[in-house]
Amino acid sequence: MNTSILTSKNRISLPGEIVQAARLRLNDEIFWSVDQSGELRGRKLSANSEAAGKVARDRKTGLLFWAGTISDETAEEAALNANLSRHE
Repeated sequence: MNTSILTSKNRISLPGEIVQAARLRLNDEIFWSVDQSGELRGRKLSANSEAAGKVARDRKTGLLFWAGTISDETAEEAALNANLSRHE
């Protein structure tokens, strides 16, 4: 059965078929939206994988920075999406 029930605390459980098809795992975030016809849509937000590295302090300025290696594509994507809300 592909139905869910909304509880008094605004919680729902998802059918197992949906969880498997969407490859959802515990603590995954789902972005919900409603279109003009009232159809509810949910999509899994991509997991934030942390780049290998550590926070370091610049000796001259005292400012903190991320000391690690990331790809050009990852840096460009981060720059282009820096001000986008995950919950738009």
